[in-house]
Amino acid sequence: MVQEATQEPPAGPALGPIAGILHEVLPGIEFEAAQTPIDVAVTIGRDDFRQVMDALAHDERLAFDYLRCLSGVDWITELETVYHFYSFRHGHSLAVKVRCPYEDAHVPTVSHIWQTANWHERETHELYGIVFDGHPDLRPLLTEEGLGYYIMRKSHPLADIEEWQEDYIEAIEQAKQQMAAATGQAPIVDEKAAKIALAQKKAEVIKKTRDEARAKGLSTEDEKAAVQAALAKFEEEQAAAQTQASAVIDKPVDPRAAKIQQAQAKAAVITKARNEARAKGMSPEDERQYVAEALKKFSEEQEAPAPAPAPAAQSAPAAPMDRAAKIALAQKKAALITKTREEARAKGLSPEEERQVVAEALKKFSEEQGG
Repeated sequence: MVQEATQEPPAGPALGPIAGILHEVLPGIEFEAAQTPIDVAVTIGRDDFRQVMDALAHDERLAFDYLRCLSGVDWITELETVYHFYSFRHGHSLAVKVRCPYEDAHVPTVSHIWQTANWHERETHELYGIVFDGHPDLRPLLTEEGLGYYIMRKSHPLADIEEWQEDYIEAIEQAKQQMAAATGQAPIVDEKAAKIALAQKKAEVIKKTRDEARAKGLSTEDEKAAVQAALAKFEEEQAAAQTQASAVIDKPVDPRAAKIQQAQAKAAVITKARNEARAKGMSPEDERQYVAEALKKFSEEQEAPAPAPAPAAQSAPAAPMDRAAKIALAQKKAALITKTREEARAKGLSPEEERQVVAEALKKFSEEQGG
């Protein structure tokens, strides 16, 4: 009787001798190994990280004396660091991967073992926000210190990459629209800047809607539907704003003086908000948020329609408010905003309640000025 040979499943790619050596050197460590086009890659637990790294550098059978590269990966739910090693003594290579949760993005430093890790870890920290515990100096290499966000994280939209530039672009565009409405001339459109600003705003809408959907526990399909609805609403609002901006107000102004006044007023808002934030000991991220809110409030005040003047019987039209009067009015509003915010925070109000209180104070102020 001829016995049929059992067919075995096809074997996966051979891991090479380095996987066997790792099992010998680290018998109590669990890790997943996979063959890549370049070398074997192993994924280890963060609790085993120090022991594994020490063995890679000092065990004679491994002797990884060269850290070729260190990089970060954002898996949306987790962050990962990847280390690529090479041994000049044995001529073998290895990639080591370790993950950490978003809310606890910490991995021990290896800069004391491989000196080249010093700058690699600094770069990975500033791009992904992974903290390498024990590193002697994690100051950023490419971006300004205290930036407050991590430009390579997938949870971070393109809108925030140029946060301050976005404020300036938006301010310039608003000034152009206001000038066009005042002079009756079509604004000079910087198409590139307009496209960038629009894309950044859309990215903000997408991120905000996704965060809200995930906080509510919506399914992936419902999340997509919510994002699409938010984008549709955003586009309708943009179209309405563009139509409103195209309305012409027959009021002659000095274009150069208006531009200078607008720029000076916004510069004063930014400077004042920064000084207040720093005086209160806010973090860089809170400071940026504070300035952004001040600029947003300033823009809303600028866009708000002026109260209708009281009718005067057979009198000459009132002279337009001069530059000094406008500056004085802006200063009063800024003082009112600062006072109201400080009172709200002293009462322990939430950010939403604080904004409501400030809005009511400004509304009352505007009514008093128009009365």
